[in-house]
Amino acid sequence: MSGLGAGVAQTWANLIAGQSAIRPFAIHPDGQPELSFAGVAAPAVAGAADPLRRHFEEKQLNADAFANFAAAATLEALQDAGLWKDARLTDAAIVYGSASGGNAAIEAGYQRLFLSRLANVHPMTVPRLMSSAAASHLAMLFGIRGHALAISSACASSAHAIAEAMHMIRAGRADIVVTGGADASLTFGSLYGWKALQAMAPDMCRPFSIDRKGMVLGEGAATLILEEEEHARARGARILAEVAGAASNSDARHLTQPDPERAAAAIAAAHRDADLAKDAPLLISSHGTGTRLNDRSEARALHLAYDGNLTRHRVIATKSSHGHMLGATGAMELLTAILALNAQMAPPILGYIGPDPECDLPLALEPVPIAAEAIMSASFAFGGLNSVLIAKKPE
Repeated sequence: MSGLGAGVAQTWANLIAGQSAIRPFAIHPDGQPELSFAGVAAPAVAGAADPLRRHFEEKQLNADAFANFAAAATLEALQDAGLWKDARLTDAAIVYGSASGGNAAIEAGYQRLFLSRLANVHPMTVPRLMSSAAASHLAMLFGIRGHALAISSACASSAHAIAEAMHMIRAGRADIVVTGGADASLTFGSLYGWKALQAMAPDMCRPFSIDRKGMVLGEGAATLILEEEEHARARGARILAEVAGAASNSDARHLTQPDPERAAAAIAAAHRDADLAKDAPLLISSHGTGTRLNDRSEARALHLAYDGNLTRHRVIATKSSHGHMLGATGAMELLTAILALNAQMAPPILGYIGPDPECDLPLALEPVPIAAEAIMSASFAFGGLNSVLIAKKPE
């Protein structure tokens, strides 16, 4: 769930139709109209967490927005997988990502302390703001009692989570893993933090385009159910894709300046892990933030990784539609790429106004048919934290 839709069907329909969730966005702290932020963002659709209220009491949903986003996405994923209220969930595992945790809880506490001059905060402030709150929330709501792990690695958080879920199943440590990521960072303080980086676009996210101005923040969650293949087939599950490979590494270089050689190395390692040739027809779900430096670096990484094979592939960049969802982005981009793989249609990159010679890529600028055998989804996060996932069409 994101600004594109409250569920997978609506998200895909809007994505493939070229709809954008990015719109004018303004916010100010409660009771402080003189303090304001105005710009563009991609907020989650109104009522995105409402389906939870049909199954849970309000006191069970007393959590930060990012945790309830995670719960809403997970409810849909479990229902779609045929595992909602299934006894097998008791032994399932959770590996869930978030880049920034409970931003609303943090901001509410600071507002009470520094703006309202109150000498106390809500007693649930710490449980709400911790990055592991979503993983714990999912465990309690859905009765999942297996291994539960929270991962926070900036914009690669949910990609790392999915990779760890895959490795957990490979190692025989779980048959079912609930994985993905969530973030809700459209708060006054968070937006000003990103503004201070001078990385935010004033109007639109334009990945790989000439005259691109920067990223646009979004919010939401995406949950995937990973399951051991024989276990899934034995219960008659509908299999959308095989998560066939993953790789990660670190630039060990700079907090915000990416290293294309290390990103290319992660891509190559993921292909080896998936036993997938680089010339196999591929849909590439790029990180594609729309910033000048990151897009240029990623384009260089793709050329290094695929060399003369790059023209055989097609590159998409869905942040131009749903915004940069931070810790949820890796999961959302893998999910939308899997939908594209099943439909054999590439969703369009929005906001493109012309080619940048430093970003010479086979871009999908409109919905186009593809003949891809697999997808590669890349997440290149602040701190030089790179995570690459490869998924194949199920046999």
